[in-house]
Formats: sequence, structure tokens, C-alpha cells
Amino acid sequence: MSALGVSGAAGLASLATQEDTDRQSPSDWPMARYDPPGTGYNPQAAGPTDDVAVAWTHEAPAWFRGSTQPVRQGETLYVGGNGLLALDTETGQRRFSVQGPYHSSPTVAPASIYRTKTLGITGPTGIYGLNARGGQPLPLTDQTVGGERWTGPRSPAPGFFGPAEATSPVTANGRIYTAVPGTNSVVAVEPNNGEVLWRQTHHEDEGISGPYSRPAVDDGLVVVTAWPEQATAYRADTGEQHWHRELGKSTVLPPIATDEGVVIPTRESVQLRARADGSLLWERDLAGNATDSTPAVANGTIFVADEQASLHALSLATGETRWTAPFEGETTPVVTDNRVYAVDSLWALKAFDVATGEQQFEYHPSEVPLSPPIVGDGMLYLANRGRILALEDA
Repeated sequence: MSALGVSGAAGLASLATQEDTDRQSPSDWPMARYDPPGTGYNPQAAGPTDDVAVAWTHEAPAWFRGSTQPVRQGETLYVGGNGLLALDTETGQRRFSVQGPYHSSPTVAPASIYRTKTLGITGPTGIYGLNARGGQPLPLTDQTVGGERWTGPRSPAPGFFGPAEATSPVTANGRIYTAVPGTNSVVAVEPNNGEVLWRQTHHEDEGISGPYSRPAVDDGLVVVTAWPEQATAYRADTGEQHWHRELGKSTVLPPIATDEGVVIPTRESVQLRARADGSLLWERDLAGNATDSTPAVANGTIFVADEQASLHALSLATGETRWTAPFEGETTPVVTDNRVYAVDSLWALKAFDVATGEQQFEYHPSEVPLSPPIVGDGMLYLANRGRILALEDA
């Protein structure tokens, strides 16, 4: 009788959590880099301004290893890293955890055949769909069963260089778009069951070429880049190739779709290309050595690191410099209306004034690596290897 009572209580707790995970919030951050175009900018969110203090810390299970950007749906924070953690955004309390081959940032997707949303997530072995509410809770534990809804396209066995690197998926138009880890393919899949709606492959999975980046999806186009020199736009509904360009740049980093054009960073420079045909509108040489950074775009400004000595704010219309700030390493910044937040080389969080580039504060965690943050309700949320951090104004 007591066991039945525990199960019933767990079920009631699960129902309360379900309401929270479906509740919409202006601070939602439903996928890596915030939106399908990949801007890294939520105009409704606000973060700390002058300094930060730790609001809460969540010590993750021993199996967790997190360095990818968290996502947020309602009052639930989701973090991938050798599994999935779901936490309460206000307290950091764990709502559920699922261990598995899940390494990327998840993406929140609608699922018409379920009462709950699907989380699309990738890992070295393929693409997966998870229950956004975690499945059925096990009494007296924080574990659940039935959390995985489907397995999508699988990745090949690890090669000479080890397991495939996970690429964060994107939700748009009621579909999940993502690169297939360990291949040269990009797919559109159905969030209900993982069915492949279309698949496109460059270089027929030859070992001499690289996997596609995180897609930038906007206005009916899926734009992806890949080594060597590849930039391609596919029709989001059919997968038909819309345009393809060889950029003459060996390293091509993930794109960002904007109304003015597609921003494509390379090792040395930043390009803006026309959405209609991929033709070059302008290129700004930064004399960079960027290999792992992705820019953010907000209010007509591109924020990009050269991975040499600077973080640049460039005009989206012309590529001209608005400001330059000292900054040494790789980063994927996020932006609010008054701050740019950027983690330098996975170990130091820095905040800059959007208008001037003046550094406002710097925060060093007690362990590394530190993920790119997300912003909401005056807070910053970050994955930090074996724990999750929430930072607030000091």
C-alpha cells in the first residue's frame, strides 16, 4: 500500500512538472543559438549588467559531462551531455534525468501525436527524439523510463579519429533539421516518429570532406556550410537544392540567416551572401584564425571573434567596424539589447556593452569547460562540465 502511495505521489509531481514544461515564457530559448536562423539574440530577454553572482548550482549525476548550450522551455532548463538533465529554472532542482548517447543541445519540437513536446537531440551514434517531460518517473529516484520516443538516422561506427561530433538540431516549420553526425548529410525529420522527410548529402560521405554545420533555417530555406569551402541552401519543404557556392575558403563556420542576407564566417573573414542565389554581397577580412567560433547577430550588428585578439562588432549592412574589444579565444556569443555575453576559450565568461564594446565584467568558474550561456529573467544559465550554473546580478 505504501509503494502505491509513493507511485501516486510521483505521478502527481509529474503532472505538476508537465504544466511547467509546456508553459510559454518570454525567456524561452528553445534551441541552440536561440532561433532557427541562429542569431543568438532574444529581444525579450535580459541578463546581468554589471557583475554576476551564483544564484544556484546543480551538481549533475556522475555520468553527465556538459559543455553545450542549455535550452529553456517555460520553467524548465534542458542540458545535454552523455544524457539529458531537466532542471527547474528558479531553483535548479532536478525534474528528471535520462542517461544515454545524447550530447548536443536539444531542440524543442511540437509532437501532434503526444500530449508533450519532443526534444530532438544528437550524439555520436545518431539522432534521437526524447519526451520533454521525461517519461514515467521511478519511485524514490530521480530517474525515468520511457524517455526516448524514437531513434532517427544512425551514424556510422567510429572511424580513425574517434566518435562523430554531435551537431545541435533546429526546429522550424514543425520539423527538425539537423546534420547527421559522422556523415556529410543534412536531414529533415518528423518530430512525432523520427521519419526522414528528406536527406541531402555532399561528396557522398567521402572521408576527405567534413560534416555539415548546424543549419540556419529561415523563410523556406535551410542553409548549411561544410569543409571544404561548401555553402548550400536547400528548400526547407522538399530538400531541393536552391543554390550552392564554393567559397574559396578552407574553413567555413556555421551560418546565420538574416533579412539582409546569409552571414557566413570563415577562418580569416566574415561574408554576407544573398539569400536568393548565394552571391557575395561583401566580405570583411579580419586577419583571423577562427576554427570553432560562431557569430551572433542583433539589431543590424554582427558580433564575431577572430580567435586572435579581438571581438568585433560589424555592421550587417556593410561589414564596417562599429567597435573592437580585446578577446583572445573561440566563442559563441549571445546578445540582449544592452549586453553581449561571450565565453572566452571555454573558461571565462565576459560581458560587453552592446553599443561601445566596453567590458562590464568577467567571471571565472571553479572548473572548466564552460558552455555558451543562455539569457532569461535577468539570469544566465550555463553548463559547466559536471554541474549547471545560474548566474544573477551581483
